[in-house]
Amino acid sequence: MLTKELLGDFSKFEKKIFALNDFLYKNPELGYEEVKSHKEITKLISNNISSAKIKKVSEMPTAFTGLINKKGGNQKTISICIEYDALPGVGQACGHNIISSIGIGAFYLLSKKIDKLSDAIQIVGCPAEEILPLSFPNGGGGGKIKLLEKEVFKDNKAVLMIHPATRNEVDPLMVAVKQIDVEFIGKAAHASGSPYIGKNALDAQVLAYNSISALRQQLLPTEKVHGIITNGGESANIIPDYTRSSWMMRAQKTSGLKVLEKKILNCFKSAASATGCKVNFIEGNGTYENLVTDSKLAEIFMDYSKELGIDMKTNKHFDQSKNGSTDFGNISKKFPSLHAFLAIVPDDGSVVNHQPEFAHATITNEAKIAIRNGSVLLASTILKLQD
Repeated sequence: MLTKELLGDFSKFEKKIFALNDFLYKNPELGYEEVKSHKEITKLISNNISSAKIKKVSEMPTAFTGLINKKGGNQKTISICIEYDALPGVGQACGHNIISSIGIGAFYLLSKKIDKLSDAIQIVGCPAEEILPLSFPNGGGGGKIKLLEKEVFKDNKAVLMIHPATRNEVDPLMVAVKQIDVEFIGKAAHASGSPYIGKNALDAQVLAYNSISALRQQLLPTEKVHGIITNGGESANIIPDYTRSSWMMRAQKTSGLKVLEKKILNCFKSAASATGCKVNFIEGNGTYENLVTDSKLAEIFMDYSKELGIDMKTNKHFDQSKNGSTDFGNISKKFPSLHAFLAIVPDDGSVVNHQPEFAHATITNEAKIAIRNGSVLLASTILKLQD
């Protein structure tokens, strides 16, 4: 049985993979700043997969590609995506250390089966999946959007990855998202002596925030809007003449996101009009498209999940109003793709992604099981695709 054979191969490499997983957990880095992570990951690949050819990606110093292939193959390419950026304040609370560990584990397993490969296998180090405020030095996310623009996935036969989660799900309906930062420009004045001379840019942000809160009652369950004020003024005795906030708008599909965006922008424009402030919209690094899962890849992945004793389910079994977003969705609109979930915590609401508790869960025994199984699942699925 293929999965049993691959589990045996993985056991020879697992200590190094688990050590990398712990390193990424202990050394969280924000998007486009993953210098230590990039170094440790590429070193592990270079030292343990001698056939891998590591290449840099122009103008993206924390991205990379690695390639293994068999001479004489037809040279179609299948890519494995890995992520390694963290979140501010809560570290690896989205489990990107596990994503890297699984992807590298699968890449290693496939290197041991190189004689069975008719396709080239590419591992793609993808920085900055997390969308951070654009006021951050490297905010905005969208690493895979940039990699697509640089044609890193050109002519790919398939692209795959696995994400840790609270449930086992082969085809999650991850939603479209767009980021904007919003600036209000008002007029400063003494907050007690001459407030009537000023134009309060903080009032504009608060009005817009409350307008969006009121709008939520009329939004679909799959439509989400959430934001933070990143600059609320300088001092309480000065009418704020400048404020800034960072927002994400989400909808089930990209087409619905365009409709939602118009409603949200009207909230900001109205707040500007009410306060006499000017409003300025700053867009992020591109819209994250909704995720589309290839049915053939999902079927193969489900079959191998059964071999491993994993109760893998489809999206029909879960409340799809709870999903997040990913720039892998943009890849899925161009190439046959799979972005499956593997559970590392119970699906009971006690621990969820983007909590410190989820970060801690990425270095537990359950996480090691997910890394082991995930590596085997990706490798098995890709081997099944060989001509």
